[in-house]
This record gives sequence, C-alpha cells and structure tokens, in this order.
Amino acid sequence: MKDALILFGQFFTKLNIPIPVDDATNKFKTSIQYITLFSFLLGCIEGLIFWDFTYLFPLWFAWILYWITDGLLTGGFHLDALADTADGFFSSRTSDKIFAIMKDSRLGTMGSLALVYYYALVVGLGIVISRYLTLTHMILLTICLTMLTKAGLSLLFYKMVYPGNKKGLSNIWLGIKPWRIVVAQVFAIIVVSLCFSWQGLVSYLMIPLVAFFYRRKVTKVLGGTPGDTLGAFASLSPLIFLITLTILLRFGL
Repeated sequence: MKDALILFGQFFTKLNIPIPVDDATNKFKTSIQYITLFSFLLGCIEGLIFWDFTYLFPLWFAWILYWITDGLLTGGFHLDALADTADGFFSSRTSDKIFAIMKDSRLGTMGSLALVYYYALVVGLGIVISRYLTLTHMILLTICLTMLTKAGLSLLFYKMVYPGNKKGLSNIWLGIKPWRIVVAQVFAIIVVSLCFSWQGLVSYLMIPLVAFFYRRKVTKVLGGTPGDTLGAFASLSPLIFLITLTILLRFGL
C-alpha cells in the first residue's frame, strides 16, 4: 500500500516525492484499490488548507482558494484532459480527427469554455451550498470532492478498451481486475455516507450512472476510452456530486 500511495502521489500531484518505486507500470494495475484512499488523503491536505483559509477570508473566498490550491497541488492534471476532450468532441469531426485534436497540445475555444464553465459551476455551487452546511461540513465537502475525482476515474477502468491500435499513457490502466475497482468504490461510498448521510450516497450514485452513459458515448465515437476522456470524467465526477448534493439540500431532501 505504501508504494501505491507514493506512486499515485508522484503521478497525480506536483509534490516532490523522491522515492523510487520498482515496477511502476505493474503497480498501477495492482494498486487501484488504494486510489480513493490516496485521493482521500490528498483531500485531507486540501481540506486542512481550506480550513486555514476560512480564518483569514470570508467562506466564499476561501472556497475559491480551495480550487486554486487543488489546481496547484495537482498541476491541473485532469483539467487539461477536460479541455482536450471538449475541444475534440465539440469539433463535430470524424473519430480520427477528434482523437488528433485531443492529442494536440494547443488549447482550443471549446476547451477554454469548458474550463470557464467548470470553474463557474464549482465556485457558484459551493457558494450556494454553503448556506445549508456548517463549516465542518464544508471542510468535509472539500475532502470528498477531491476524493471523488479518483473514484470517478477508477469507474472507467472497468473492462476498459483503448481505441484501436493507438498508443497512449492510459494503456497502463488496461486489464485491471474488477475487484480492485469495487474496493476503491466501497471506500468512497463509506466516506461520503459518513460525511453526508443518505444525501451523500445518492449524490455519489449519480457518478456511476453518468459514467455508464458517458463511456457508452465515448466508446461509440472513438471505439474506446483514451486517456483524455478518462481525465475529463475525473474532473466531472466531483461536479456531478456537487450538483446533486446542492439540489437535495436546496429542496430540503
């Protein structure tokens, strides 16, 4: 488990962790059951930073700083994939052209808009939901949202297919045993249920529901799920949770 947490920290964050891990590619495949534990621990770091910010600034501004902190710690790892996926899928091109656009390092119009809309939604929803949550629950929310990026990501590893004979970094996620994914999801379910009771569970369940239709659409267009589409859904997962939880609390459910 220790090697898995180190490996995920090196791969998914900008933290300097100068500890070598042997056979890294194979460990990625055999350590997915720990991926939500890793993102939970990362969330605890971000939650603690958010808590500190609330002593210095109004809650709404501390919430914005939380998202900035997340971007700095992770290097916007999944946000880059979200932008690339938006550029590709909203280009109205053939599958080969969509794939090529997603691999282009340049940021297009739709990718820029996707990032603007994404941050507008997460910031706006956070301000809305703060009216219904205590400070303690807002801190727990930051922890859960960070954790859910990897919960959503790991869902798409189930029987994952990479498009055609194309090569890419996400090939390391092929052939992951389903039980490892289940363990990762069970951990996430326990955390969100403890933090937000049945509202948290319902909000979580929206993630695999959307994941089912999301992957079906991506696979239909591209013939599989390349890395950018995985990362895009990792970014969308906490947004799905946040939208659902806000609606439930807003209407007193």
